[in-house]
Amino acid sequence: MTQHIKTIAAILAGGASRRMGRDKSFIEVDGVMMIERVIGAVKPVCSDIVIIANQPEGFHHLNLPIYPDIITGMGPLSGLHSAFANTGADEIFLAACDMPYISPAVAEKILAYPMNGFDAAIPFVNGLEQGLLARYSTKAMERFNDRIAEGSIKFDEFRKGLHKTLIGEEVFKTVDSELRSFINLNSPEDMEQLSRRN
Repeated sequence: MTQHIKTIAAILAGGASRRMGRDKSFIEVDGVMMIERVIGAVKPVCSDIVIIANQPEGFHHLNLPIYPDIITGMGPLSGLHSAFANTGADEIFLAACDMPYISPAVAEKILAYPMNGFDAAIPFVNGLEQGLLARYSTKAMERFNDRIAEGSIKFDEFRKGLHKTLIGEEVFKTVDSELRSFINLNSPEDMEQLSRRN
């Protein structure tokens, strides 16, 4: 009998961005708030969605469960830990709110990619691991249980230590030829560059 794997999408809503000068979640791209764009991309392929946010007030209109970090100070890893702890999921499909061009087809490719016992399935695009649009299993958290409990590990170190499978960009180019799904908007300069490209 095949075991059902409970996969939940967790959207990292972060908070006030030092570089952006305000909460990135509510910045509009093409007239739609970034967080709403990410939800819209993920929902067709993973209907169980939670938001990870330390200031939940601005997110209630989205009608989704909202969870704060439990252990702070670990960057995105704090959010991933909160998602697992609050949902009891076997796998978390992690998506950052500042990636407004995620396509449902790219999300589906990540969700469908065989994990084969690995801790995580992480896209490798433009020469970089895209850890903020990736799938993680509970084994990923178990590997660093003690360090996470202490709050003494950051996301990059965590990711580097995982037994992971990397998803090559050729997998995504069939559905997103320019790999726009992996555009990350971190600063006003990023926004300006994007508006010039559009």
